[in-house]
Amino acid sequence: MSNAAGNIIQILANLPDFLRKPMLKNRLKEFYAMSDADKRETINMALSAAPTIDPNKLSVLFRTWLEVLSEFDTEKRAIMFQTYCRQILANARPVEKLDFKSLSATFLSLDQRQRERLTDSLQEVLASFPNRNEILKLVPQDSLKAVGLR
Repeated sequence: MSNAAGNIIQILANLPDFLRKPMLKNRLKEFYAMSDADKRETINMALSAAPTIDPNKLSVLFRTWLEVLSEFDTEKRAIMFQTYCRQILANARPVEKLDFKSLSATFLSLDQRQRERLTDSLQEVLASFPNRNEILKLVPQDSLKAVGLR
């Protein structure tokens, strides 16, 4: 299943921005309509596939995903981050293989308003998350600083 998710990620990353952005926006809308179990499975597939994708392609897709996610309301961003946190705790192995330097640079390339919205939502989720320290241990210090968590 991870291979299928990897193929989807590759296809989305190769699309021009004017196609990729609306497709991701629609995928996120579909995500929020899913059951909790389907949300967890979707996140699990994305996390498993991400380390297998060329870092440059992943950065392109990650940037678009962040841009689109920043347009959603606080509640929806919180749902996304909570689901990611739970899945990372359930299986941290894929996260350990990610190129955090590249992903941090991608985050920092967003405009200030987008970064603030995402950071505020992430901080809010982590503040109320019981195992936040387990998640934070997985992220290099430079990346934590980039997103305002250190």
